[in-house]
Amino acid sequence: MNQKTFILEFDKTSSVYKEEEKLKTPNPKANRTGVVVMNLGGSGKGSTYYKNLKEKRFANQTEIMGKVFLVKDALPVYDWKMTTETKNIGQYTCYKATYTEEVENKKISFINGETKETVTKATKVTTAWYTLQVPISNGPKNYQGLPGLILELNDGKNLIVCTEIVLNPSETIKIKEPEKGKVVNQKKFDEIQEQKSKEMMEKFKSRNGMDIGGGINIKMGG
Repeated sequence: MNQKTFILEFDKTSSVYKEEEKLKTPNPKANRTGVVVMNLGGSGKGSTYYKNLKEKRFANQTEIMGKVFLVKDALPVYDWKMTTETKNIGQYTCYKATYTEEVENKKISFINGETKETVTKATKVTTAWYTLQVPISNGPKNYQGLPGLILELNDGKNLIVCTEIVLNPSETIKIKEPEKGKVVNQKKFDEIQEQKSKEMMEKFKSRNGMDIGGGINIKMGG
């Protein structure tokens, strides 16, 4: 139900990752459960994530509540633990690698007129399957740093699986770095996300008499 299709266009040193453009199917059941979940920003529709592997940097063109930002920063460094475990994805032999980190999850809830912010810490394990048959150190979103192309990735919340690879396409693909949006670094963008989520909660609090059932949850990030 929440499946989306993204396209990763790449050459030896750079790539662009974005959602496939297609007509939206109406969902008559949307927003009828009494709980509204909002994602402010992230790699969703309209976002373009550009990576320059040679210069070890990225440029993520994305939005927060309709305002376009261009997040520019250094690519994250992953301490991948590579294994000898293998499996086939289509015609490609893939090797397993994992990355473990401690993360902070922040959630703002608005229930019965009261705002509550909870922060929890957890161990996040990201599992990647990469193939040496495509010796490009790249992958979906901001993931990279392995000796082959990542064809499957699971970060505990999202599962990304490659369904098709087209090498040497008939039409030449030009990798273009996005240029539109207010330029900020990743830390500043995260701060803006948090501030906008708090402003959104205050707006809902001021709407006296609004019945939203179970409440509203806002997740930080995308």
